[in-house]
Amino acid sequence: MTEKTLRELGEEYETASRILKERIASKRAKLRALKDSICSNEAYLLKSELKILYAEQRDTKEIADYLKTYYDPHEGKRELFE
Repeated sequence: MTEKTLRELGEEYETASRILKERIASKRAKLRALKDSICSNEAYLLKSELKILYAEQRDTKEIADYLKTYYDPHEGKRELFE
């Protein structure tokens, strides 16, 4: 196991955030394809999954930004999970 810098860990989180963004786009496309049966169980499940994916993507992006700028001066910057 190799040790990584905070910036490298931030880059990994950034990659995870991009992957989640792609999954969100895929689920949204599936949801658009169900436009005639928008009230179906399948649409409800897709919306539930999207809600979770949006939260995960937002968190990973915020953590990535925090890790990549950890050693930068924090004056005036928003802290993680305020």
